[in-house]
Amino acid sequence: MSPRQTGSGTRPGGMKVLGGRWRGRRLKVPAGVRPTQARVREALFSHWGDRVPGSRLLELYAGSGAVSFEALSRGAGFALAVDGSSRAQACMKASRKTLGADDLRLVRAVLPAGLKEAADREAAFDLVFIDPPYDDSRLDELLGAVSSVVADGGEIVLEHASRHPPPAVAGRFSLRRTRRYGDSALSFYA
Repeated sequence: MSPRQTGSGTRPGGMKVLGGRWRGRRLKVPAGVRPTQARVREALFSHWGDRVPGSRLLELYAGSGAVSFEALSRGAGFALAVDGSSRAQACMKASRKTLGADDLRLVRAVLPAGLKEAADREAAFDLVFIDPPYDDSRLDELLGAVSSVVADGGEIVLEHASRHPPPAVAGRFSLRRTRRYGDSALSFYA
């Protein structure tokens, strides 16, 4: 389904934060992106549960930054949202300002090449969420690279098309399980 585009480069209506201190607040969503569905985000945060408060989150192909804002709303200590689109960066900046999300750092970088530069100045991440275009052919390269910025005991979650099997490994991490949600799936690496 193709999103309607507006002159501002955002999708009409945006999307809502599902839980925590910003529950119900709207986020800007750039036109032309496939945001993570509410039921998929709810499942993700149900899985992460008590791991979120105080955690350090890395979100790649962030788009609207919904997972970063959701994590911060639920008590994460820091989030880094990376996306190569200037439209996505503008939407995340607007949402960050509206919410007062001071613990969110935004980086514009083309992935996977820009991952090292984006994450190099940060300490290791406890939680990583990756939501690349469903047809991205560089997924193995990205998963291998991202494993180097994850803390011991951390977890990588990949959102992908449910019709495509996920890679069995992500660098030093192994696929533990996959959950399907219609056309989308979440694969968990630990």
